[in-house]
Amino acid sequence: MSAHCIPDPVSHSYFVVAIKYPRRWGPDGNLHPAAVEAVVNPEMTRRCVVHRIVSGEYSAERIAFINHVHDGVAEDVTYALVAEAAQEVVNAA
Repeated sequence: MSAHCIPDPVSHSYFVVAIKYPRRWGPDGNLHPAAVEAVVNPEMTRRCVVHRIVSGEYSAERIAFINHVHDGVAEDVTYALVAEAAQEVVNAA
């Protein structure tokens, strides 16, 4: 087998946005526990995550964390992306 037949390792990169949901009373009258939902979309870019924070789709107060997963590493980018979104709001005003 020649060197050109060896496949290149594919580097996947994606964001994980964890959204907190508080305890709430359900229609059945029972108190439902707090929950966290992880939004994982391999096609979601950094720009897309920032846009969703700016638009309010991801409320900054309810974000548990944002991780950027790349090269086998999960990097916490919560503060950086929330700060970037806040700067966009300030610049737009």
